[in-house]
Amino acid sequence: MRKNPSLLGRSILALCLMVGFYLLALGICAALGGLVWLDLQNKNIHPKLWLLALATCGIVLWSIWPRALQFPDPGVPLRETEQPQLWQLVREVAQAAGQAPPKDLFLVGDVNAFVAERGSRMGFGGSRLMGLGLPLLQVLTVPQLRSVIAHEFGHFHGGDTRLGPFLYRTRDAIGRTVTSLAEAESLLQKPFEWYGKLFLRVTFAISRAQEYAADALSVRLCGLEPVQTALRRVNEVGALFDHYLQSEFLPVLNSKVRPPMAAGFQQFLGSPAMQKLSIEAGEQAMQAKGNRYDSHPPLPQRLAAAAEVEGAGAMRAAGPLAITLLQQVDATETKLLQFLTGKDDVAQLPGGDWDHVCVPTLAASWAQVAREHAGKLPPLRIAEFAAQVPLLAEHARKVNPQIPGDEQAAAGAWMLATLLGHTLTRHGWTLQTGLGEPAFVVRGAARLEPHALGRALVEGKLDVAVWAATCAESGFGEILFTGPAAAAA
Repeated sequence: MRKNPSLLGRSILALCLMVGFYLLALGICAALGGLVWLDLQNKNIHPKLWLLALATCGIVLWSIWPRALQFPDPGVPLRETEQPQLWQLVREVAQAAGQAPPKDLFLVGDVNAFVAERGSRMGFGGSRLMGLGLPLLQVLTVPQLRSVIAHEFGHFHGGDTRLGPFLYRTRDAIGRTVTSLAEAESLLQKPFEWYGKLFLRVTFAISRAQEYAADALSVRLCGLEPVQTALRRVNEVGALFDHYLQSEFLPVLNSKVRPPMAAGFQQFLGSPAMQKLSIEAGEQAMQAKGNRYDSHPPLPQRLAAAAEVEGAGAMRAAGPLAITLLQQVDATETKLLQFLTGKDDVAQLPGGDWDHVCVPTLAASWAQVAREHAGKLPPLRIAEFAAQVPLLAEHARKVNPQIPGDEQAAAGAWMLATLLGHTLTRHGWTLQTGLGEPAFVVRGAARLEPHALGRALVEGKLDVAVWAATCAESGFGEILFTGPAAAAA
């Protein structure tokens, strides 16, 4: 495949700007040295000028001094003897792209795939590596994963991994210089700040062009359908993985149970609530316009550019999930958890079925919140819940004075809702929830969603009279759900 002339030209421009930055830095130091030399020619020496010049030159030279790029293992090594199917796919795509396969393949803990060259000198002589995210394998089919791997080999094909270290070092040096001069309150930060913005605009434009070129190679090798559907899928579920980790997986792991992480993510995405969120995320991605400082083009532009590629492959997107290529999923996932947490003892935790761990984990979490925070609030009866709108921020400050002002009302509502749910479960209500699903408390035909009530509270949509009627009907209005007595209970 011929290189895009505009991409080559931009790359040359980026290298010129990189050289220009170092010339700017050295030029400013030379100018300051010249001022000191001129001052020496006069009988009246200005020590402040000398001190300013010395300090500024020291800051600039320290900031631009090249640092060695640290590139530790990004995840769990996947050896070919242990993962032959995954390696076979990588080698097939490498051969189709006319590229050497990576020396190392790593499993990482996010919805991502990447390539890099580690240990290179001046862009040459490094060893190739590739990272594939465990959740990525869980949400993409094998043909879609093939298209993602082909895209990554497009970066090797275009020499992007050789240019990357130069750009990274220069961005890092510019950032250090601007930050250090700003902390020193030096006016000389302005030319570096201006130059840094120019450098970022040009280099991020290069990054976007590289993404288009890598997409084009993927379309030619695999087909339009796998490329476009994989791009859409990643944009739909990528952000939800962090939500899954924080709200579902880590609370269970912290309770000393180790449920399946990848399979749990798939189950999480299958819940009606998460399906709705993934659709909304996909729609937002399709509305994205992008800006000059984005490293990747917005999704609509990538899809449109992919559709214009000539000589597209004929592969379809349907197929088994890519996770089926991974051997010994549980053992490999455990190694990844050890890597991510830095704790080897997670391997000793008992496994758990998601259908049986969600309720006890959430109940324990609510109980902990009650023990730690209920006593910080004044005694309130459940009947008073709907009347707390003016006091939400005050409640939040009593629990945690460090909560930012614009988040206090929502935090106060969340705290009250959690204490409400916990109190009802202590008085005969049954907690019901599932992976990716909201939590309900149920007694007979009555069914309440505490945190939906909290959201209605902070939005001013919880009618006081309606809530009073609910309390009277269910008979829980006089129960204390905050205060020292509630905490003690």
